[in-house]
Amino acid sequence: MNDEPLITILENRQQLINPNLPGYGDSHWDASLNFDQQVEQMAQDLPSGRLLGWSMGGLYAIELVTRYPKKFSQLTLVCCNPCFVKRPDWDCAVGESVFDEFCEQLTRGWESTIRRFLSLQMLGETRARGLIRDLSMRIAKDGEPDARVLRFGLDLLKQQDVRSRLQNYEQPISLILGERDVLVPIALSQQISNVNPRIQVESLAGAAHAPFLSHTVEFASLLNFR
Repeated sequence: MNDEPLITILENRQQLINPNLPGYGDSHWDASLNFDQQVEQMAQDLPSGRLLGWSMGGLYAIELVTRYPKKFSQLTLVCCNPCFVKRPDWDCAVGESVFDEFCEQLTRGWESTIRRFLSLQMLGETRARGLIRDLSMRIAKDGEPDARVLRFGLDLLKQQDVRSRLQNYEQPISLILGERDVLVPIALSQQISNVNPRIQVESLAGAAHAPFLSHTVEFASLLNFR
């Protein structure tokens, strides 16, 4: 994620490490590794500390803290749903067709897929147009993404359900949501206690799926980083 403004604020508080997910940024993509193997590799590469995971990155963070509770002492989830797709017992999510449509669109070209995904992330933001333009320009500078990476991510969002991983987790957990987020509905704030009542929920009024971009200062104030 493009979080330079946030990093500038947080660097004054403590040391930060900002790793990319597999296949994103300068992170190598190994198509032979499944999700579990990726998590294990990340666990070996990351030092001990507290984790913050945004959106899909939160799924990796949940796995890391629950597998290695002695190494990772605290978890902050940002606009992350432990189950992104609606289930019979989980209606605070989006329909599976949302990700099916993205997968179908990806076969016709990554540019339109990325553009639509950014539009969905920023839907409801008062500065949506400017944010989408800035992010699109930064993505374009990085060159053509690997379609395998994009497809892997869409499949992960569609299939992964890590609610059971959180149920008995006893370390501090906080969840920050955007009030206008359409990918991770604000209704999650009411149902997440059924997964783990110890999860502390905060929300940002007027924010969508990327509050660290649209409401950077307010977002930083919610982080319990000292």
